[in-house]
Amino acid sequence: MIRKLFAGIGILLCAGGCGIYTFSGSSLPGYLKTVEIPLFANQSLESDVADAITSALSTQIVSGNLLKVVQHDGNATISGTVTTYANVPYTFSAADTRQVSVQQYVVRITAAVEFMDNKKETAIYKGTITGEGVYNLQTENEQTGKTRAIQQLVQLILQNSVQGW
Repeated sequence: MIRKLFAGIGILLCAGGCGIYTFSGSSLPGYLKTVEIPLFANQSLESDVADAITSALSTQIVSGNLLKVVQHDGNATISGTVTTYANVPYTFSAADTRQVSVQQYVVRITAAVEFMDNKKETAIYKGTITGEGVYNLQTENEQTGKTRAIQQLVQLILQNSVQGW
């Protein structure tokens, strides 16, 4: 009986830790109701990555239902610049000493991010964040890794800015 109870509690704890990012527990100042998210700048060689990050960030903020995303005059602004995009080998296997093959690649996206409190004209968060997306070369492609890296990057931006308060 006790084993079943502990197993049930373990399953609930594991299930509770997984899922979509939410803003519950955030302690943003009450006067921050709206946020502007201008298109991220892009210094990388990947042409559409800044658009994808900006879009994913806006979607997560809207779905979190804490701040309203506005085009102008927001109480806060989340802005950033994509500084690097890399798609590099991650894991290898070796059939023998002369034959090595790549099993997985990782997409790494780094962005300089700033979360500004426009009411107080101060930076709430300013820093560099990197998201990674590992993908299996045999069954997936770079787009899969890119999507995963963007998702992780957005999660980290939110954790360090909105939720970090």
